[in-house]
Amino acid sequence: MRLPELTPAEVAAERDQFRRPCGTIADVEWGRLDCLVAFRRAHEAMRLAADENHASPQVRGTRIRQAFQASGCDEARERLILTATEDVATAIDASYHSLREVREVLASGRGITSADYHAAREAHGDATRAARTVLRRDLSSQEA
Repeated sequence: MRLPELTPAEVAAERDQFRRPCGTIADVEWGRLDCLVAFRRAHEAMRLAADENHASPQVRGTRIRQAFQASGCDEARERLILTATEDVATAIDASYHSLREVREVLASGRGITSADYHAAREAHGDATRAARTVLRRDLSSQEA
């Protein structure tokens, strides 16, 4: 079954329909907090997995990727992106992609004391702080 072609105006109307949350500002706030909390959980779970003893580098990489997947950060990101403004979506994506870089650094065998991990961790921290700033500004504008 083929979906009908939509005009740009129809696409914008569909998008805007989902960008207007049905709940209160508090509901929106919790959804955004859930995304950042999921990112934090993923990071901590990956750090713990990286610090464990593993039978091989492949097992270590798999365990780190599983920790990332089990955190729910992919799902939390998608839920937020569906209702977010473009600047919020961009900021959350930057934080998410920097977290994926942390994952790849750890999964490649570099430990939590390596310079590569510290650089990736710092980049992720910067991106997450920037996302928090954008989220706060966006929530403030919704309250006004």
